[in-house]
Amino acid sequence: MKASSRAEREQRDARIVQSLAAGATIRQAADTHGVSRMTAHRALENAKGVLPEAQHARDLMLARFQMYRLRLFPLLSTDPVRAVPRLLEVDTTEAKMRGYFEPDRDDGTAEASGMLAGFIAGLADQRDRERGQR
Repeated sequence: MKASSRAEREQRDARIVQSLAAGATIRQAADTHGVSRMTAHRALENAKGVLPEAQHARDLMLARFQMYRLRLFPLLSTDPVRAVPRLLEVDTTEAKMRGYFEPDRDDGTAEASGMLAGFIAGLADQRDRERGQR
């Protein structure tokens, strides 16, 4: 690889990482800089090798998400109406952190979220009816 193209790639990757650090998702950074999502992801992964504190912070966040899940899973059997939305919040937040969250995709995720919200509301109604009959 030529030195000039390597330098250009390093500058582009630095701009991508700056976009990500400013809060852009992987897709947004890729679109902004005219590269594929894989290229934007690779730029981030390469930057992690240079910024060990960023990897440490990421590892702490992932551990925190796991701790939240471990505390919420037992609640699924006793109070799914409260536990399911909290688990979804943890998953959504982790997806955003990892750059997987794309709220305006047309692949049915919005419909699935709406169906799940309807299911949770139905569980809440059923629980309220059962409590009223006791």
